[in-house]
Amino acid sequence: MENRIDEMLKKYNLNKANSILSFLDDFRDEAEVRGYCMRVLQAYSDLKKEDWIIGIEGGDYIYSFDGHLIFITDDIWSFNLVATQPVLELLAGKMRMLKQSGL
Repeated sequence: MENRIDEMLKKYNLNKANSILSFLDDFRDEAEVRGYCMRVLQAYSDLKKEDWIIGIEGGDYIYSFDGHLIFITDDIWSFNLVATQPVLELLAGKMRMLKQSGL
């Protein structure tokens, strides 16, 4: 029996997707990844929360933007973003540029 997160990933065809963390080994920790990731995502005017599971300490979310789907798990202990390879490359590149800009 699948859990709710596995069902959500399968529903949005993200069950075989990868994590952005492996693309950002030059970032200090998950908190830094979270900060830059959310800033990059908020720049998309069509960013939309499609689905979610909320818990006491955080939640799991499916977002859409620019025709792409991503899964974010965000709680008080950890952060991760899961997406297809091209979307991970796009977001990681934008996050690096933002970090290097010093903004």
